[in-house]
Amino acid sequence: MKLRTVMLVGTLLVLLGAARALAEEAGRRYVETHGDRRQVVVYGIVPSAGGFVVSSISATSTEVGRWVSGTGLVTWQQKRPAEGTDLSGARSGSVIRFTGTWRGKPVTRDVGIDGAPWYQIFGPGMADLLPAGADRQEFWVVNPDDLTPHKMLVRRWGRQSIDVNGQSVSAERIHFSPAGALAPFWGADFWYREADMAWVYSRLPEGGGVTVTTIESLSP
Repeated sequence: MKLRTVMLVGTLLVLLGAARALAEEAGRRYVETHGDRRQVVVYGIVPSAGGFVVSSISATSTEVGRWVSGTGLVTWQQKRPAEGTDLSGARSGSVIRFTGTWRGKPVTRDVGIDGAPWYQIFGPGMADLLPAGADRQEFWVVNPDDLTPHKMLVRRWGRQSIDVNGQSVSAERIHFSPAGALAPFWGADFWYREADMAWVYSRLPEGGGVTVTTIESLSP
């Protein structure tokens, strides 16, 4: 497992530079607001063998993960220089091993999960997490603030027209919640353009408020 983890993380470091460059050049830009805070985040998806590399880039954080179709994330990395975080995760079977620096301290931690997909960067890649014909899917997310795993549920929530930057968009609403009994107590909603399942808008409760994310341009 150790050798496999080292190889996966090494591959991820190479992909990080490529994904960042491509995302900055061709990724979709989003405006993210939370209270008085406003920032632009660039999300990119770059095809790779058996899946894609997904990335999220803002002024304070860079995330990149390698997704394998039918499996989910197999590697993930987050860099947050201001807080001293340079963290990598690699999945092998039912274990995600996290290594690197977390809030200025070295860390090695194994997180146990089951066979459900691991989905860490919310928004992009929905067609793989919840493929056509599937109404719901359980998955895992690991909270980067404390490295605890959470079993989640994503469900189709119907179709509707929404206003995005002054344009009416026919979209599919996707609802995220904890799996099981905690589902009624937290929920996030994401809207995807029906024509191509491009993520266009979302509302995600966090930090005592709601983070609203809107695509900057509706061009193809």
